[in-house]
Amino acid sequence: MNRYRHISYTLGMLLCIVAGLTACSGEDCPINNTVAGKMVFYNHLDDPIAFNGTLSVSVVRPQGDSVVLNLKSNASEVTFPLSYMHETDTLIFDYHEGMAYDTLYIGHTNTPTLVSVACGTAMFHTLTTARSTHHVIDTLIIHSPEVNYDERENIQVIYHTTN
Repeated sequence: MNRYRHISYTLGMLLCIVAGLTACSGEDCPINNTVAGKMVFYNHLDDPIAFNGTLSVSVVRPQGDSVVLNLKSNASEVTFPLSYMHETDTLIFDYHEGMAYDTLYIGHTNTPTLVSVACGTAMFHTLTTARSTHHVIDTLIIHSPEVNYDERENIQVIYHTTN
């Protein structure tokens, strides 16, 4: 009888270990774990547009600029990273390979967020301000201030257009 008790105890422990390992491996971490903002381009009538020509977008950082879009033809949107360390990011929109530039200043707060123990943390952001020079851009509008795993439109870029 004592021998069977030892076997049932061992089997019970193995069952608990297998159940625990199965529970941990089933964690639903986001497939897209990149936190980035999204800008969508519009004309003055609030119609989505594609920028006519080529567009390059760079993020200016103290450690060096990063190109996030390089010579894209007919761009209708751009995704952009936000700094974990600073509360303002500067983006340069270069139109037609240097023919015109706009500088965008995006203000935001940073919120470290625990996704889960297995998935770790992520830095989410809340957009607070959006302004730009007005060489080609007319207006920036914060459409959805929360920047997280959702790939939603955060900023509307309204371009100068002719009637």
